[in-house]
Amino acid sequence: MRLATIAVGLATVVILAAARLAESQETKLPAWPMLGHDHAHSGRSEYSAGANSGTVKWKFRPHSDEHRFSIPAIGANGVIYIAGQEYDENTHTLSSHLYALNAGGTQLWALRTAGRLSAENEASPAVGNDGTIYATGIENINYGLPKKVYVYAVSASGVLLWESEIKGNSVSSPTLGNNGLIYVGTADTYGNGHLYAIEPNGAIRWTVETGDIAMSSPAIDNDGTIYVGSYGHIDFPKGANPSEEMLSRAFHEGWKMECDVYAIDSGGKMKWKFKTEGPVPSSPAIGVDGTIYVADMGDTEHPPAPENFYAIDRNGKLKWELTKDWGFYSPAIGSNGSIYLGFRDDSLTAHLYAMTPNGKIEWKFSDTGLGRVSWRPAIGADGTVFLGGDGLWAVTPNGTLKWKYDHFARSPVIGADGTVYATCGPNVELCAFGGPGH
Repeated sequence: MRLATIAVGLATVVILAAARLAESQETKLPAWPMLGHDHAHSGRSEYSAGANSGTVKWKFRPHSDEHRFSIPAIGANGVIYIAGQEYDENTHTLSSHLYALNAGGTQLWALRTAGRLSAENEASPAVGNDGTIYATGIENINYGLPKKVYVYAVSASGVLLWESEIKGNSVSSPTLGNNGLIYVGTADTYGNGHLYAIEPNGAIRWTVETGDIAMSSPAIDNDGTIYVGSYGHIDFPKGANPSEEMLSRAFHEGWKMECDVYAIDSGGKMKWKFKTEGPVPSSPAIGVDGTIYVADMGDTEHPPAPENFYAIDRNGKLKWELTKDWGFYSPAIGSNGSIYLGFRDDSLTAHLYAMTPNGKIEWKFSDTGLGRVSWRPAIGADGTVFLGGDGLWAVTPNGTLKWKYDHFARSPVIGADGTVYATCGPNVELCAFGGPGH
């Protein structure tokens, strides 16, 4: 009997030790590793934000009065990484830093990078499971020199590990694949671009020619297929060398600018292209069933034109489409496949739809008077949806308002303790929103 009791006790100790080890390993993983949370850009956190009451816990800003921030990423142990651009009034130049803050908002370090980080295209750093931070940036933005585009790798202590120069004059946020590769999209002056797959040591594994994909961070399916949207692409005559003169001729003669969603396999081979009605200004999101969701700006060559939200299957075929005189943004995807789609119209009203994977509306949320939505939503494990724009809205899983912040708030992200981070307010600060127990 005593031996049996000892055996049961030892088994309990082993199970508890394994559970604690699993818990400690889980907390060492990034809480919000990249734009859209994950390589599918689901916008869905594995952590609950149900206790968040919207209290502003702290704010952070750099020393310069004129600055801008990227969307943050959250690494292990609550460390927040955010790219910042500052203007020096004495030298009349722009400088950029990658900041690391602890969960209390105290700056841990700042790494200066030349030129500017691409904050205008939803740019966000990305954090690998080993703690390496990846960011993209543009040099010579304010010197009248040819622009240089870089991907940076930085250690968790703020040391530059490597930088890799790639072709283009603008660049997307990085997306990290399960295979360890870093994927970024670029654009050049002539409406062309490239998708790059970069090794963890900075070497380029492969590149694929595309249209302008610098505004659309790549989304990656579980089978390794990469999806990315194009802001536009002009088909120049075969063998022609693109130039400013040829670009001017294209616009004057009305050459058609084609916009597409590209599907590229894990080896860099083009699988298919899906033609959209207009430029794709944001990143695709991939549903739990593999459906690709993407929004365009409508036919910008013949304005005014309605904008479109597409559901595309893995073979590049249209499943369904929503066409309205609205401005759509990338959605968040719930664990059950529900789509949370924020959009704007001509009124000062925030709109959010919850939709089934078949496009059926489950519920509608709107809030008049405060302002419009202008960023993708984020969703907590408890089902709370956070919507940013001229304000920050917390919406319950059944579509009612939980709380709101009455100032500008950019694309929210969710930490492991349920804290919500967003750049916000008239002074463009990084704000931490929490509540009891946060």
